Amino acid sequence: MTSYYENINPQILEEISPQASRICDFGCGAGGLATAVKSTNPHVHYVGVELMEDQLTAARPTLDAAVQCNLDLLPADWDDNSDFSAKLPRASFDHVIFGDVLEHLQKPEAILKQAVLRLKPTGTVIACIPNVQHWSVFAQLAVGSWPRHDFGLFDRTHLRWFTLADMVALFEQVGLTVEKIVPRIFEAERGTEIMEYLEPLASFLGASPENLVQRGLPLQYVLVGRQNGSDAAS
Repeated sequence: MTSYYENINPQILEEISPQASRICDFGCGAGGLATAVKSTNPHVHYVGVELMEDQLTAARPTLDAAVQCNLDLLPADWDDNSDFSAKLPRASFDHVIFGDVLEHLQKPEAILKQAVLRLKPTGTVIACIPNVQHWSVFAQLAVGSWPRHDFGLFDRTHLRWFTLADMVALFEQVGLTVEKIVPRIFEAERGTEIMEYLEPLASFLGASPENLVQRGLPLQYVLVGRQNGSDAAS
């Protein structure tokens, strides 16, 4: 059975350019995504950053550079950490990736801002973020429960929670324009059924019932952001 740290998010993989020369993967886990990328682009320089030492050990054979650290404990300016900045120089990456990582951080805005500085002028941030507006959250609250799971939307190690609007605002706060939003939807029929019961509440609050249902279906969103003012065609 594939472990949590070996999972490959196909929507993230799809957003990675086959011509990318340098990628930094924050929360690289056991290197599942790195392996998938290198299977079609073996010459890419792939840097993995991971908190869990055992997972990074598993990923090392695939990575060109590996960094084991707690992102929240880095200095405010990553350039003040010489080892970290040597492996993640400014303006050098085609993509920086955060696959279900930002919600685990105490200061995601500050960390994302530093990561953006590592992008080439035309590079992109690719992030997958859980959606706290998901139908299962409403369902659990309705029965008076907030589960604590080892992974997923109710992962006990989550420190921050985001709706789609919050995700877009986070990107914009660090100077990114969101170019693409990909919803990851599972159990759509069950979700639609539950969210439709909330349509009268949305109307009562002056919100759009259609938007509530639509935004309650994705378990996660994959967002692609580019620095403001960069030319995607260059």
